[in-house]
Amino acid sequence: MTTWPPIKESLSPHHVAALRDLMADYCGVYLDDTRLATLETAARRRAAFLHQPLPIYVATLRARRDALELQQLAELLLNHETQFFRNRPHMDALRAEVLPALHRRLPPGLPLRIWSAGCSTGEEPYSIAIAALEALGDPPPRPIEIWATDLSASALARARTGLYRGRTLANLSSQQQLRFFERRGEALAIGAAARRLVHFEQLNLLDPFPPRAHGMHVIFCQNVTIYFQVRTCRALMERFYGALDEGGTLFLGFSETLWNIFDRFRWREVAGTYLYVKESERQEPVRVPSIRGTSDTHRTEERRRAVKATPATGAEIVTRGRALLDAGNAQSALELFAEAPLADRHAPQILALAARAHADRGDLDLAAAEAHRALELNPLTTEAHMLIGLIYARQGQHLAAIEQLERARYLDGDSPVIAFHLAESYRQAGRFESALREYRSALKHLATLPPDHLIDGVASGWLTETCRRYEALLNGENRRGAR
Repeated sequence: MTTWPPIKESLSPHHVAALRDLMADYCGVYLDDTRLATLETAARRRAAFLHQPLPIYVATLRARRDALELQQLAELLLNHETQFFRNRPHMDALRAEVLPALHRRLPPGLPLRIWSAGCSTGEEPYSIAIAALEALGDPPPRPIEIWATDLSASALARARTGLYRGRTLANLSSQQQLRFFERRGEALAIGAAARRLVHFEQLNLLDPFPPRAHGMHVIFCQNVTIYFQVRTCRALMERFYGALDEGGTLFLGFSETLWNIFDRFRWREVAGTYLYVKESERQEPVRVPSIRGTSDTHRTEERRRAVKATPATGAEIVTRGRALLDAGNAQSALELFAEAPLADRHAPQILALAARAHADRGDLDLAAAEAHRALELNPLTTEAHMLIGLIYARQGQHLAAIEQLERARYLDGDSPVIAFHLAESYRQAGRFESALREYRSALKHLATLPPDHLIDGVASGWLTETCRRYEALLNGENRRGAR
């Protein structure tokens, strides 16, 4: 009797897209086309665990919409990588301005309430607790309640242990490590002073908020909504707005612009960074005054910010950011973009450039999400089309890459970089005549640049030589094909 090897089941693109929509309906996270292979891999793991054929697993999940199984699938897909004080400007603003101002404004004894929504493995809420103790003292002069929620049960389990090691600790000063942590071998454990301020709870942000969510003074929700579709983000912002106390502050990730998405919050520059504020309709607009009695370090930083030049316009940030990226300096570009409010028509372009910087640093999931959000805000954002095309190309999806790069080429016909990448995708797809045309187009535009001019961190001379090499190779192939 012949034993045939098992057939590796696969899903049609239609069924994978349907599975993606199920996940978006369940938890808001919308996996764009660059991550559908990841989704199918996760579904395959769950099907194997349940001893079900993959198509049966997907069909059953679509029919029953089992929340418990959707949760298990989500656990395999969510990215929990984060760091203490990940967004340093926001934490500086919280410590130096927002918390002291709230303490002065609130009646004595009233708890100061903060929500870390999407807290992952705990670094954000513990950072908030450390900032609160640094700002107000230990013990603090009033109760401080930090409610930390996340969809992932596994992330929350790690957060509750409060044990950390490696790069997640990189942004902590030596003084903070000594004051707020305890050494446990090669790891650091969060100390009792910060730990007692934080309460963890599992929560799906698409579910109704429990009563304790209302009357918040501060909400942190960073690098969460960038993975949501605009309509989902808009609905969540409406609910956050209702959950915040009047005068409350919303901290979003710097790329999570609300421009053309939700306009009830007012963005404000506070301590050199941009925050969203729920202004009272019955009082003067909320202002966060500077504080006295801060440390010398904080006073120095405040003086530096006070003398900082007038903030750059959106157009200037686009120009400077693109130059930094062309020079291969992604980190400086991200620091520049973090100073932009993303509150005008330049927001999509800045967002696309930030996506490019994150891709240069290897964070492709965030880069893809930012690029897609840029296109939701403005479908004519050239850099976003190019970046998504490059991500497809890196995944070997050359036809999908060509579609995006052709759109970028249509929007900017003079870019040698777009022409080069489009030529590469054509060549990989076997469309040699089209590839030859684009290599020649790239060479035409590269001829106007000096050899040491940097584009995406690569010298134009290297691009020129690469285009010439493939031009000669394709010409040779054409001659052999003609014989």
